[in-house]
Amino acid sequence: MPLGLVTNRQVLARLLAAVSILQASVDTLQLKADALMTEQAGIDAAAAQIQADVAAEGTALTAIEAEIAKLQAGNPALDLTGLQSAVAALDTETAAEQAAVPPAG
Repeated sequence: MPLGLVTNRQVLARLLAAVSILQASVDTLQLKADALMTEQAGIDAAAAQIQADVAAEGTALTAIEAEIAKLQAGNPALDLTGLQSAVAALDTETAAEQAAVPPAG
């Protein structure tokens, strides 16, 4: 073998080694990307469930307020201030939850 010369075979061997290293890096990145996508899908599902729960809570709160109004209209002598106060606090908390939940999509 001549001194200081690099043969095509040596260049090819070095290129193949470099390609092999790059492929291993790509494979590792693909595994990480797959893991992140799986985690994102779980996060998206949890966010959708939270949105549904907050919407259901708002619907239930509206129904409770309507029932209190009917009760008060049918029985004006009843003191419902404690119940109305509790519902008002729940309404405030529900509004805070709705503001904190990102919109769907």
